[in-house]
Amino acid sequence: MVIVFLAVLGVIFAFLVWGWDEIVLRDEQGRLLSCKVQLDRADEGALIGLAYGTYTFEVWHRGLFCLKPRLVRKIKLVHNKVTENEWNYAVKLDAEAKFLRSMPDDAEKRHRNAEFLTDSILFRASKGTYFKILNNVYLLRNSLNDTTHIDSVLIHPTGLYLFENVQKTGWIYGDANSKSWHATKMKENVNRESNFENPMARSVRNEEALRRMFEGVDFSSIPCFSYIVFDDKAVLKEIPESTVNRKFVLRSQLLQSLLRTFSLATPVFSENEIGEFAKELAALSDQFSDY
Repeated sequence: MVIVFLAVLGVIFAFLVWGWDEIVLRDEQGRLLSCKVQLDRADEGALIGLAYGTYTFEVWHRGLFCLKPRLVRKIKLVHNKVTENEWNYAVKLDAEAKFLRSMPDDAEKRHRNAEFLTDSILFRASKGTYFKILNNVYLLRNSLNDTTHIDSVLIHPTGLYLFENVQKTGWIYGDANSKSWHATKMKENVNRESNFENPMARSVRNEEALRRMFEGVDFSSIPCFSYIVFDDKAVLKEIPESTVNRKFVLRSQLLQSLLRTFSLATPVFSENEIGEFAKELAALSDQFSDY
């Protein structure tokens, strides 16, 4: 017990000798924001809920032998709609990563993990712009209440981007008109083949459903890009060629493909339009409460 007590005293003494840092926040006019005096970190998260503008974090060092607080560094951050949106989505991705770690290793986890990996790349590619990403969007295919499902939708200044994740591995074969595609791989010296739904046909079906949803809008004027994303363990042997608006990529190729498309495309959506599109699609997804 005495040893524990002495150890605690030693830690306290070391803390007082070495000192500690305190973070305070000032607005653009240099005024100290009293409601944010004690901060744990200097980042965008501390600015959520504040008016948009430029803020300065000051890191001050204090200690037992430090008669006057010493300014260690200043960190200036611009807080606006774009940075706030990025922070909120980063928090969402972090929560999804934690949830995935808690899930049992089954088909549902593998599906959600594929979406998570794709969404993480969409986030990286879209940083610096205002965007929205929605998952599991269900659209009506016809008047019979038959629905189609989109894994992820990215609403970006340059247009709408639809993503389908294909988790099959091995050699991939298929053509535009086939009902099914095939995945072939060797396992225990035996050639094993499995069939799966034609992802290109599903991609076309999703675009048509999205077009019907926005009947009052000249959809032809809205750039729409479809990405069919395969696991990196897949080998795309005999499939249709990628086009400007429909691409077949491995997940490791997705980031560069998106960045290239963004750089060549012309912005068509304002921040307000992106927000309105997101609200309409969110009502048809499992993220209605987020909007």
